[in-house]
Amino acid sequence: MALNTIGSISIHIVESLSVPTGISGNMVEIVDMARQHVSNYTGQDIGSNSIDAKYQPAIVNLAKADTIDFISANEDAGNVRLDELTVGDSDTKVVSQAYRDMAENYLKSLGRGYGTFKKTLV
Repeated sequence: MALNTIGSISIHIVESLSVPTGISGNMVEIVDMARQHVSNYTGQDIGSNSIDAKYQPAIVNLAKADTIDFISANEDAGNVRLDELTVGDSDTKVVSQAYRDMAENYLKSLGRGYGTFKKTLV
């Protein structure tokens, strides 16, 4: 499955995390915020379509971490299913942080973009 659009990433996360209906309706926005974060971090223009493969892992993992946080905040308890693994609400912070850490590692490997400017004397 190609994860090169915010829509395809949204669908992937909804299916892999078993996201409740109330949150799944906001998945495109959650993924788009992750895309914007990666774009801001790298200094690269990353559109919502045709997302380069090198940015996809960071975007997916940030969006998964945010989704798990939303599920945990909205369900007051219960379980989150990650494919075959089910974790209770006490474990959701650990899982969320693990995805966030993976995303940060991907971001670090991409490098950070810095703007440069040239000052001219008049």
